[in-house]
Amino acid sequence: MNPLIEQPMLYRIPIVTAVVAAVLTLGGDLAAQAAPCQAYTVERPNTPYGYEEINNCPNLSGEFSNANWRVSLQKWEPAAYLYRGFNRQTSDQIQLIDFDVVGTTARPQYRFHNGDTTYTVSFQTADPDTIRLQVYQLDQLVVNELLYR
Repeated sequence: MNPLIEQPMLYRIPIVTAVVAAVLTLGGDLAAQAAPCQAYTVERPNTPYGYEEINNCPNLSGEFSNANWRVSLQKWEPAAYLYRGFNRQTSDQIQLIDFDVVGTTARPQYRFHNGDTTYTVSFQTADPDTIRLQVYQLDQLVVNELLYR
């Protein structure tokens, strides 16, 4: 037996156990913290839109900004979220409506697509006054900034 190969396995179990123990000791619930976002629609003929949004992730609305960006978010209608972005450096602005929700219930991510560019807004439910704006062009990260209410 090669002790260099087997030794890492001995360390993995206590570390995972320690993390689980720490979360449970602090009153956390691993399953609730790690629950993936699930967002979809179901037909509901007797509703105004004829369908209903099912989304276990919290949504966030309001205006957030920093020295470079101003972003406004709001729910537009079931299964549609509105993103308004303004680049303070170039004065470019964009408005997108999309329904692409990923992440976890503790850190949801709402993605808005415009051709080869994706605007991702994520936030931690524990801090609804801060968002992270990430902009990807052709899957390359070009913006990664924190914005505040």
